Amino acid sequence: MEENTNSQAPLLGRNPSSDDGVNHVRRDSYGSTSSKDDVVVTVKSRDEEEGILGQDGIKQADAINQVWSRTALILAYSFIFLCSFANTLQWQVMSNLMPYVVSEFNSHSLIPTIGIVANIMSGILKLPIAKMIDGWGRPQGLASMMALATIGLVLMAACRGVQTYAAAEVIYQVGISGFSYILDIIIADTSSLKDRVLAFAFNASPTLITTFIGPIVATAFLEGSGWRWAFGLSAVLFVLLSIPLLSILIFHTQKARSMGLLAKSTKSTPWTVSKLRQSLIEADALGMFLAAAGLTLILVPFSLHGSSVNSAVAITPIIGVLFVVAFCVHERTAKRPFIRFSLLCSPNVAGACLLSVTIFVAYFAWDGYYTSYLQVVHNLTLTEAGYIGHIYGVGSCIWAVVVGYLIRRTNRFKWLALAALPVHLLGGGLMIFFRQPDTNIAWVVMCQILITIGGSTLVMCDQMAVMSVANHAELASVMALLGLAYYVGSAIGSSLSGAIWNTTLPEALARQLPGFSPDELALIGSDLKKQLSYPVGSAVRNAIIVAYGEAQNRMCITGTIVSLLEIVAVSMWKDVRVGESKQVKGTVF
Repeated sequence: MEENTNSQAPLLGRNPSSDDGVNHVRRDSYGSTSSKDDVVVTVKSRDEEEGILGQDGIKQADAINQVWSRTALILAYSFIFLCSFANTLQWQVMSNLMPYVVSEFNSHSLIPTIGIVANIMSGILKLPIAKMIDGWGRPQGLASMMALATIGLVLMAACRGVQTYAAAEVIYQVGISGFSYILDIIIADTSSLKDRVLAFAFNASPTLITTFIGPIVATAFLEGSGWRWAFGLSAVLFVLLSIPLLSILIFHTQKARSMGLLAKSTKSTPWTVSKLRQSLIEADALGMFLAAAGLTLILVPFSLHGSSVNSAVAITPIIGVLFVVAFCVHERTAKRPFIRFSLLCSPNVAGACLLSVTIFVAYFAWDGYYTSYLQVVHNLTLTEAGYIGHIYGVGSCIWAVVVGYLIRRTNRFKWLALAALPVHLLGGGLMIFFRQPDTNIAWVVMCQILITIGGSTLVMCDQMAVMSVANHAELASVMALLGLAYYVGSAIGSSLSGAIWNTTLPEALARQLPGFSPDELALIGSDLKKQLSYPVGSAVRNAIIVAYGEAQNRMCITGTIVSLLEIVAVSMWKDVRVGESKQVKGTVF
């Protein structure tokens, strides 16, 4: 058995880049025997293969790693912590306040629809964002997304109708998801593959703080100055905590340029038809259009029509599939494709994307009204519901350290995914039986803990699966593709939950409350405050609880059935030995 000599290496050190070609080497794994899936993948840079210079953003990331010290790297990760703190605190506060915001406009049932549109736009725009930061630079992309998210928060604070709020929510989600994505790419730029899950775990660690203070802050704003002030102050906090990271990246970019590692800025030449055409080719504009149009045609109709799909609407997803097929064909023949066709079709990338879609369809199939369910059915306060609703965030953050350590020790990730599958499926299956009105809340919490352990392990192994077969120049592209799969799954899952909710709840309320008019029933179904205004034990509250139980049961059944596809997705992967990968160079984590 070959001993893992790198397991005790310091986390901060210099990691030289590889100049090897693509090799698949059979080796015995740590703690196991060799198998046909146990391979080492060393990927030669596509830029080196084609004999051309790397894109400016990738060269900039490499140059920063080469000029900064270990102290500067630690300082940069401290600033990443601040950014993540601001990000997760916003998310905690907004997710707890959102039901009350839309209820104020009598639109509680619009929660999934707003989420679907935001997820579609956030996922699709990951692709051009990846191109932008590879060609332009990480700091420039970070600043752009910071500005977009701040504009969204300001618009939410100032909105006077649900339409404005929905538009602002979409703008914010696009900006903040792009911001989080670029943070992940910066971490990937500055960490070895073997230790990357540990680096991602550090990035997620603010969740341990914000999960507990977020619901308290949301309650304080709700009972005090109001949700508008929550959004306004979040915008200010986000900008203040993001500036330090942006500053250190810009400083070391300028330092690398002064040392000659980067070309000095030159005066741009006038735009011509030839220059515009070349820019569109470099950005793979046709590929971006085909992917964006295809996914929009597939997903948006569900957000607009919910469960009532007429024949005209049913055609648009078919057209969308044709656009996606055209995107795949285009990527095979494009001069500068968004992602290599061979990489796009590799077992790890294809299987990881399938797993991402499956996990998030299942998750959002039952999560859309979870905090509302906890308050209405189990009579929890907003703070208590927030704590339970964010068990996944806290648990996955803690569990990521365990997963990262096991990957670092064994050099492998597939075995962890295989072990996590039954745990995740068990947690989803038990929800069908325990998410009922007469169930003790402890059983509901137990199910969520199982889903947290299984689901977070699968998500982390999912990321390792795509990163392990990509070179540094392809990291942003494969992570964007995986992020797109996350958001596609989220959109489909939110669509399913919205369809189930909008069909099951009204029917159940009408059956349980025959003496109420349709207008009264519609008001009860769309307004969380109205639902909570009926005291526990009253006939109306009991009827609402029964209706919630029926809707939640159908959501859980749907999510559990979809989760079975996870077995197929994980079985597709090749079990790459991550300890042998050399993606990045310079001073890295």
